Amino acid sequence: MKIYDKEMYQKEQWIKSVLLVIGMFILGFVVGYFVHNFEKQDQVTKLQEQVNVLQREIEQID
Repeated sequence: MKIYDKEMYQKEQWIKSVLLVIGMFILGFVVGYFVHNFEKQDQVTKLQEQVNVLQREIEQID
C-alpha cells in the first residue's frame, strides 16, 4: 500500500526546484566565464596584431 504524504511531496518538489535553480546558475556562471575569457583573449590577439603592424612601420621608417 502506497502512502501519500502531501507535505513530503511538497518538500521534495521544493528541493528539486532549488537544485534546478542552483544548477542553472552554476551553468550560466561557467558559460559566462568561458565566454568572457574567449572575448578577452580575442581582444589581446587584436592588440598584439596592432603592435606588430606599428613595429613594422617603425622599422620601415628607420
